Parts: sequence; structure tokens; C-alpha cells
Amino acid sequence: MNLMPTLRRNLFWPIWIAKDNSPRLRHMRDLNKSQYYSLDSLKNLQFKKLKSIISHAYQNTAYYRKRFDDAGFTPRLLQTSSDIEKIPFLSKTDILEHRTDMIAAGFDIAKLSAFKTGGSTGRPVTVFKDQKTVEFGAGGGLRVFRWAGWEIGEAWGRVWGNPPKNETIKQKLLHHLIHPMYYLDTMSMNDNSMLEFVKTLQRTKPSILHGHSHSLYIFSLFCKKKNINDIKLKGIISTSMMLLPHERDTIEEIFQSKVTNLYGCEEVGLIGCECEKHQGFHLNMEDVYVEFINQQGRPASDGERGAIVVTSLINRSMPLIRYQLEDVGVPSATKCECGRGLALMSEVSGRVADFLVRKDGSLVAGVSLVERTLTAYPGIRQMQIVQEDLNNIVLNVVKDDSYNREIEQELEAEFKKSVGAHNTIHINFVNGIKQEPSGKYRFSISKVKNLYMSL
Repeated sequence: MNLMPTLRRNLFWPIWIAKDNSPRLRHMRDLNKSQYYSLDSLKNLQFKKLKSIISHAYQNTAYYRKRFDDAGFTPRLLQTSSDIEKIPFLSKTDILEHRTDMIAAGFDIAKLSAFKTGGSTGRPVTVFKDQKTVEFGAGGGLRVFRWAGWEIGEAWGRVWGNPPKNETIKQKLLHHLIHPMYYLDTMSMNDNSMLEFVKTLQRTKPSILHGHSHSLYIFSLFCKKKNINDIKLKGIISTSMMLLPHERDTIEEIFQSKVTNLYGCEEVGLIGCECEKHQGFHLNMEDVYVEFINQQGRPASDGERGAIVVTSLINRSMPLIRYQLEDVGVPSATKCECGRGLALMSEVSGRVADFLVRKDGSLVAGVSLVERTLTAYPGIRQMQIVQEDLNNIVLNVVKDDSYNREIEQELEAEFKKSVGAHNTIHINFVNGIKQEPSGKYRFSISKVKNLYMSL
């Protein structure tokens, strides 16, 4: 029996936490309690934090004082959560142009932690967080990883880009005694690297596998091809983008373990995560305030798609208020069977730029088109849609031996039916779908501005 997880959990972790005076375990315990508060109680707690961060931003940042004044808004006007609609949205461009003015008085930017987005939409941004924000976020992460079956002290397998190198004695001690993580670099996924990762997982026996969604799928296909069936896991955590249903089914079949979808971003951290019941994403209400804005610029109703807009309730060093993530999600009024009071989001439909635009301005979820195509047409292993303009769509197709001209004709007809008969469909055969610099994959890209982008 391996005693190391028990030693890490009960000895090394408490010593490390005490040495660094870290509150993350306390945050985790508090969050473990608050997750079972009633939804109304959580909303009240959330609104108090919302009022506090908005007042703080107005009083302590040059950027928000001017922004609020220009909009005719003052913190005293925030009487209910709906009053936040009087505040303008915050875009990535706003952060790029005004980052210095967004740093609150009393914080030294040189002492803050920098978090940089991958820039897959062409606009990477850097956000700064104080230590309190980092620690609170870490506590929230511990909470949801436990939902997936992991316990403090247990090893992880990670399918991730640009993994850290444990070179110094301190780094090696932290790896062995605190954070035993074993990596497959998503920027170098090939048969050799994946086989070495399999051997590592067989030797170290991590309790969970965590990684970029499609990279997890690619790794599962490799294991299937090699008839590898002895990697035993408590859970799998998928993040960065939503898995297509057939991808999720394949991963769960190969590893005989449930996939937990997690949703977040570098700028604000964890936003939502599935629990053990897998009935939607529980929103991280103690840390973020999430809005869903429909195409008319109004709050989306239950089951209606809306652009995701988020306010960080904790980060006082660089407040992010009504920040547009450029993602689209669906709020849900249902209650999860797990008994947690945290509000639910039923799905993340994709990025704003993932939606294809018809000539009449209506939208088609590109990811849904990819899913339908992959399940309906044999011979297609992977596909990426690129809408160049309102008249031209490029399909980057990875085919297998069963692909034929008849499938190609059906594919063209399907896309003309879905997006418009006037479109010219250009099929481009490729060996694989290229990764973004962050290691993520995008399977639908529209270069046409849509209504979500106009909010």
C-alpha cells in the first residue's frame, strides 16, 4: 500500500501551508460549507461581495472612477444585482489600453502575480492578481478537484502545454512531497511521448488525469489503438474547451472513469465545474458573479444562450467588472441532485467567434455542426470550420481510408443547408488540426462579426 498520499495530506501539506502562511486549506473548508447554502443565501453573499468590489473599484482606481462617472453610475445606485447593467462592459481591448489605470491604489504591480491569456483570439491580455486572490482561487480549485474524486496528497497526470521542469532541489521536493504531477506536453504529442506518458501513469498511479479537452481525446485514441487498458483513475478533469459527446464517451470508455468538465480562464480563474452528478456546471458563486447576455443585450433567460460576462468578486488589486469573456453559455434554473445550492450553467456553447453567421444575421453553433458532421459521416476523423466571410467556408478535414467523393458531396450539401445555399464550401485535406499557441484546439472559427460581438 502506498502511504505517500496519506503522508502528504496529513504531514507535508500542513507543514507547507503553515510555512507559507497560506489560507487555501481554510478557504477550501469554508467553500465546502458554503456550497450547500441555499441559492438565495449564496445570492445574498454574492451581492454583498459585488457591492464591495464595485465600491472599491470606484474609490481606488482611476479607470473605474472615470468609467462609472461617464456612464452616470455611482456605487450607491447598486441596490439590486440587476443594477450592474448600468455599468458598461469591459473588453479585452479595454484591458490592453488601460491596464495601468486599472491597478488599485495601495498595490505595487511589481509584487502582483501576472496571468496571461493564450491569445487564441489574437488579443492576449495580462491580468494581475494579489496573493489573497490567488489563494482564494486555489481553495476553489481544491474544492472542485475533490468533486472529481481527487484528494489532497494524491498524484495527478496532466495533459498540458509547456510543463514546468523540476530542476532545483526545492522544485524536486515540492514535486515529490506536495504536488506530484506527471506531464504529457501537448505541444509534443506523438507515439513516443504518449507511450512514455503511459509508462509514467502505470508506474505512478495518479488518481486523476487533468488536461486540455481534445488533447485528452487524442491520448485516449492512442491508448485504444495500443490496447492499453490498465490505467486506473478516480476521475478525469477536462478543461480549455468543451468535449464533443463522442469524445467524452471515448475517453470514459478507455479509462473507465467519468469525465468532469471544468470551465474557467486565466483572467478570473474558475467559473464553473461539474460535480459528481454531471448535471451542468456549478457556478463558482463565492468568487465570481456571472451574467449571460443575449443577442439583444438583455439578460438571457433559463435555457437561452448568452454571452458570458463575469465580475471577479475577490481581486481588489486589478478589479475586473463586467468582463466579456467572448464565450457563450446557457444559464439553467434547475437544481442539481447533489444538493449544492450553487447556481447552474447547463453548457458552454463555445466562443463568440465559434458561431457561424448566416446572411440574415442569425447564428449557427459551429461546434454543434462539427459534432453532427463527425457522427453522421464516416471517413472523417477530425474537422475544423473556418468561415472566411459570408460567402466562403473552409473545411479542414482529416480523413481516413473510408472517405470518398460521395461523402464529400454530402458534406457540402449539409453545410449549404445549415449556413446558406449561396456559400462556397472549400474542402481542404490536412494531416491534423493545428493547435493554438496555448496548446488548445479550435474546431470552429468565424471571421464574421456577429451580434454577440456587438454587445
